[in-house]
Amino acid sequence: MTDPRWLADPRLSPDGTRVAYVERTLDHAADVVASRVGVVPAGGGPTVWLGAGEAPRWSPDGRRLAVSRGETVWLVDAFTGVGSPLARQGGGQVTSAAWSPDGSRLALARSALVPSLDGVRVDGLPGRWRRHRRLQVVAVDGHPLWTLPGDAYDPQWSRDRLAFLSNEFSSGGDLCVATGPDDITRVTDGAGPVRGFAWSPDGTRLAYLGHRHGDAGDVNLRLWLTDPDVELTADWTHGLGNPVRGDDPRGTGDAPVVWSAASGRIYVEVAVGGRGPLAWFAPSSGRSGRVFDGAHACLSPSVGGGRIAFVRSDALNPGDVHVAEEPTGRSRALTDAVREGAPMAPLEVRAADGVAIDTWLTTASGRRPLLVNVHGGPHGAVGWRHTAEVQRLAARGYAVLTLNPRGSQGYGEEFATAIRGDWGGVDWSDITAAVDAAVALPGIDPARMAIWGVSYGGFMAQWAIAHTDRFACAVSENGLSDFVAAWAVPGFWDLPMGGTPWTSPRFVDRSPLMHADRINTPLLLIHAEHDQVVPIAQSEQMHAALRSLGREVDLVRIPGEGHLMNLHGRPSSRTRRAAAIDAFLDRHLNPQASKA
Repeated sequence: MTDPRWLADPRLSPDGTRVAYVERTLDHAADVVASRVGVVPAGGGPTVWLGAGEAPRWSPDGRRLAVSRGETVWLVDAFTGVGSPLARQGGGQVTSAAWSPDGSRLALARSALVPSLDGVRVDGLPGRWRRHRRLQVVAVDGHPLWTLPGDAYDPQWSRDRLAFLSNEFSSGGDLCVATGPDDITRVTDGAGPVRGFAWSPDGTRLAYLGHRHGDAGDVNLRLWLTDPDVELTADWTHGLGNPVRGDDPRGTGDAPVVWSAASGRIYVEVAVGGRGPLAWFAPSSGRSGRVFDGAHACLSPSVGGGRIAFVRSDALNPGDVHVAEEPTGRSRALTDAVREGAPMAPLEVRAADGVAIDTWLTTASGRRPLLVNVHGGPHGAVGWRHTAEVQRLAARGYAVLTLNPRGSQGYGEEFATAIRGDWGGVDWSDITAAVDAAVALPGIDPARMAIWGVSYGGFMAQWAIAHTDRFACAVSENGLSDFVAAWAVPGFWDLPMGGTPWTSPRFVDRSPLMHADRINTPLLLIHAEHDQVVPIAQSEQMHAALRSLGREVDLVRIPGEGHLMNLHGRPSSRTRRAAAIDAFLDRHLNPQASKA
């Protein structure tokens, strides 16, 4: 299969006639994920490429784009790409830029890595570092005007007021508004995280996504308004801002919130089962609903000139830029991605207690070995979205099973919180039911099955082979084996494990390491050496335990990568990881035998 290209961050021009977007590809020669910015007419036509960069942002008059290129912002002509850099201010990579409404100023969001004084480390780099984010306000000629203090990011202007997110007051992020470095108003109170926001078209109110349950990762994000404070999602079952996942960075991190001047609607991403429509809310009427629903996932909405743009991905399509007139619910593609791969079909599964578990099988025809893939999080959702690794393995002769066991988003808060204090309980029961349904199909070879996952999915792969011998082999990537050792950040594991290490037995009895003597299945451990979310010691311990027991186990270390190397990794790291997986699976499952 060809390397995928990922289209991201579509931005409508203020008049709605053009869409700027980012194309990301794997540059094997330079060993980087390369990106470039293009502009396409909203009515259709060829893309004009404006050169390398990320995060294109339109000037208020629609003539120029601010494009992030490393530590510098370039202002480029939106028709020709001719432009020049602003004076370099230093202080880290520019992640985005926001124009003031009069076009005279830019707020630059920068991210830099600095030595950590409190021991909080950053995923992806060795040593003790933290990510320092700051906002600089500069004149359009690059002259510095002021800098906000503290950890600030995601700027958005309204008149002379700059709204932004900040970790200065709470770890989850607060919504703040400033008119200068000495005039900062904290809008939220730190009761829970804030994941994204937008100004109302008249600049009088803010809409934001968040919840008020501390650092709980399994509760729904809700949509709130300020001045006065109103919740728009009291009757909503599905959590917002957590779209259907793939194996690229789109839809991770802060969630886009856009407020249309033309329709008055607020749009946000949402997962509804394994589908990814856009949710909309009309504050003036209190109504809400979904648009662009179907067997696909919609990402990164933006609005302008009475139109809405977004990226739409499905099982065979990494994603195309779509645009629609508001609010027809019908969109047209402005780009033409290569569609290739094995078809994905839903599989009806009922858990032991009768709960429906969304499950899919991606495979070509013929009798094939089964790979059971458990997604990470665990509070995400997979479904009708392209996943390059699933298609790559299907092309190698495997049938790949994906599913949303309990703990996943997209099915309501009760479903997502069902595994509090019970990792390896009802979720493992759901996975077992899905495997039982798959092996009953005539095209699946039950003697040749493997389970594989990343992060939480890596934990589940280890947990599975400690509790059954039905799998011929297993692959755990950046997986957890010992929850006592993982308790490095107090409070983070209290909900998943039902307490603290001294109050909850789950820290011990749900750690796969404590059941290593029951593992007889060959296991491949893959771990990024600079993973600061799940340190490599988690895999090293399991590797040492199984070796001491004389079991078959391999450990592949990937240097220079962090926890999300499957999303952000260099091409060489992806190649090394894939080669290790292919050799291991071929040795134990021999997919070529299915073609004989």
